[in-house]
Amino acid sequence: MRVLMVTERYLPIWGGAENQLKQLIPRLTARGCEVSVVTRRYHANWPKEESLDGVHVIRLGVPGTGAFQTLFFSVSLAIYILRSRHNIDILHSHGAVNMGALCSWLGRLLGLKNVAKIASAGRIPTFSGSWLKRIVLKSFQRSNAIISMTEEIDAELAAQATPPAAIVRITNGVDAGRFCKSERNLRDAWRREHGLSTDAQVILFSSRLVFGKGLDILLQAWARVATQYPRVHLFILGDGSDQLDSIEISMKAKVKAESLERVTFKGAVTDPEKYLGVADIFVFPSRQEGFPNALMEALSAGLAVVASDIGGVLPLIDNNRTGVLFASEDSGDLATKLLSLLADSASIECLGVSARNEMLAKYSFEKIADAYITLYGQMISGCVTNFRLHEQQG
Repeated sequence: MRVLMVTERYLPIWGGAENQLKQLIPRLTARGCEVSVVTRRYHANWPKEESLDGVHVIRLGVPGTGAFQTLFFSVSLAIYILRSRHNIDILHSHGAVNMGALCSWLGRLLGLKNVAKIASAGRIPTFSGSWLKRIVLKSFQRSNAIISMTEEIDAELAAQATPPAAIVRITNGVDAGRFCKSERNLRDAWRREHGLSTDAQVILFSSRLVFGKGLDILLQAWARVATQYPRVHLFILGDGSDQLDSIEISMKAKVKAESLERVTFKGAVTDPEKYLGVADIFVFPSRQEGFPNALMEALSAGLAVVASDIGGVLPLIDNNRTGVLFASEDSGDLATKLLSLLADSASIECLGVSARNEMLAKYSFEKIADAYITLYGQMISGCVTNFRLHEQQG
C-alpha cells in the first residue's frame, strides 16, 4: 500500500502531532507500506525535498504563514496529488479539517481513498458558521474514514450529522521502550549537570508554547508552589515557532517580570525522553486536546501527572490512580494539587507505576500501526462498511 501523509506541519517543526507521525511511519513501513510525507515549506532554507530517517518528505508552497501562503500551499498540494495520483493508494491527512476536506475532494475526483485524522476537539464546531466553512465541512465529512480519538470528538462530529459509519476510533500510540524512567544514578547525574542537588524535585512541562496548551495557567500556579517548596524546579520544553497563537515571548516576559524562581525554558528538543526519564512530576494544563502525545509519553515514563480535566485527557487518566486531575483553567486548583502531591512521595511513586502499566497494556505503537494497516486494507478492498465494529481494542 502506498500512503501519502498530508500535514501542514512536519519536522523540523517539533510538536506532539509531528512526533506521533514520525514514530508511526516506520512501523507502517515495517508492515509493508510505502509512506511519503507532503507538508508546508515554512522557511526558505528548508529543502523542498529530502529524506528524513528514510522517509521521503516533500515541502510545498512558499515560505511564510499568512493567508496567501496557506492558499498557495493548498493549490500546490492539489497539483502535486494530481501529478502523483498513479503512485498513491491512500491519502492520509492529519490535523486540519481543511486539509482533510481537500484530500476528500481530490480522492473522489481521482479515485483514491482518504483518511482524515482530527488533531483535537474543538475544531469541527468552528466549521459550522459561514456557507464557505459549511462547504469545507461537508467535503471533510465525505472522507472514506475520519479518525476520532475521543468521545468528545465523536460528539462534535455527530452534532454536525457526520455519517457514523465513517468515524473510526484509533488513538495515538506511545513507544514504551523509549519513554521510561531512568535509573537512579542517571537521574542524579542529570541533576548535577543542571546545577541541582540530587534530592531536587523536577516538574516538567512539554508542549508547543501556544495559548491552548495552558502554560500561562501553570505559571500562575508556580509562584505559590515555588514559595512553599524551594527544592522544586520547573523545566519547560517546547517553543512557539511558526505558531499564530504563540505565547513564548509573553511567558518568558512573565517569568522575568514576576521574578518567578527556578523556571528554565529549554526550547524545542528532539530527545524529550531524557527529560521525562529524570523528572518527578509532569504538568499538563491544556485547555483542549485530541489524544495528547506529550501526556502519553509522560505516563509511559512513569511520572506522576497532574492534568486538566478536559475531554482529551479523561480517557487516559483515572483520577488518583494513574494521575491527578485539576479543574481546567483553575490555577488555584492546580497549585493545590501540586502542593499535595509534592508532600507525598509515596503517591508520586504509586501514580507513576500505575500510569506506566496502563500505557503498556493499551497504547503501544504496534497496536496502533496494526489498526491502520487493517483500515487501509479494508478501504482498498472496498470492504469497509463500518470499521467501528473492528476498531482498535484497548
